[in-house]
Amino acid sequence: MVKKVLLNGTYGYENFISDKEKNLLVSWVNDNLHEFHSNRKGRYFRPLREIENSPLELVQKLKANVIKLEGLVYWKDEPKMADYIGINYEGAYIHPHTDVNENNYIHTRYNIILSWPDEGGESIYGRSINVLKENLVWKCIAGKFTHASKPVKGSKPRITLSLGFLIKE
Repeated sequence: MVKKVLLNGTYGYENFISDKEKNLLVSWVNDNLHEFHSNRKGRYFRPLREIENSPLELVQKLKANVIKLEGLVYWKDEPKMADYIGINYEGAYIHPHTDVNENNYIHTRYNIILSWPDEGGESIYGRSINVLKENLVWKCIAGKFTHASKPVKGSKPRITLSLGFLIKE
């Protein structure tokens, strides 16, 4: 059952994605790692629309679930990064940044945790730190808050499916 949880500076929903869906996506990532681009040491990224055999049907289902759960009405797809998967292996991290908004539409990402490292990888959101867990989706108002992550430690990667929205303010 999906359960809303408060995080430091934001919130999320536990059990948002089933183990079956999560495992399907992680298996797809592992089979298609050659399709991802390295954008820092140990860090890989790729918008799913750029990969021919990507699991877009499942991603669209998950995005529709976010829209329903959050009651989103005035929004559009984020055009630049769209929906993507990010992978951080040992030592990799996300640098602090704030994403670009579009007029009165705020860049917002709903991040689904597909794989969480045994150590490290904590999310930095504004001035808060969050330890996340697999099967959770969390809301990142990327156009208003600086966000990043700590380096991953160990052999288990941090894999995130990031759903991109521009939400009207």
